[in-house]
Amino acid sequence: MNSLIWYEEQWRKKKQSEHKCPLCGMTYSGHGNNPYPFQVENCCNNCNAKFVIPMRMFLNNKTPKYAVVFDTNGNIRPVKPKGDKFTLEELQSLVGGLIGVYPRRFNNRLVICNEEGLIRRLKKNEIFKKYSLKSLVGDIVLCPPNLFD
Repeated sequence: MNSLIWYEEQWRKKKQSEHKCPLCGMTYSGHGNNPYPFQVENCCNNCNAKFVIPMRMFLNNKTPKYAVVFDTNGNIRPVKPKGDKFTLEELQSLVGGLIGVYPRRFNNRLVICNEEGLIRRLKKNEIFKKYSLKSLVGDIVLCPPNLFD
């Protein structure tokens, strides 16, 4: 009988230590990871490796040679310009249409989005919102000023 009580206590402790990752929505157990620079509570190990660490590396680089694309499927990927700086055509292909530069920089990076995103009813970019607390649609490019002409 004591072993049954012990197993029930262990099961309750496990349930109490389970959390839902705010980035991917999956359940994880334990304390989780510090999600900085994302504006959410602790995240799972997978999101820490997929989102948090790459963004920290990007932000800590004083003169990055690449930009970061946040796509509406919840992925983040680095992109390099073909030359020294991004061309208009490169940026248009990354956002899927005409480019619009968001009026304010975020972490001293330019926020480039599809200018016609709302008109074309593009999907909300949830991963960028969790990063910046800005609600934009379509694929977003976070570009260092030194790569934008």
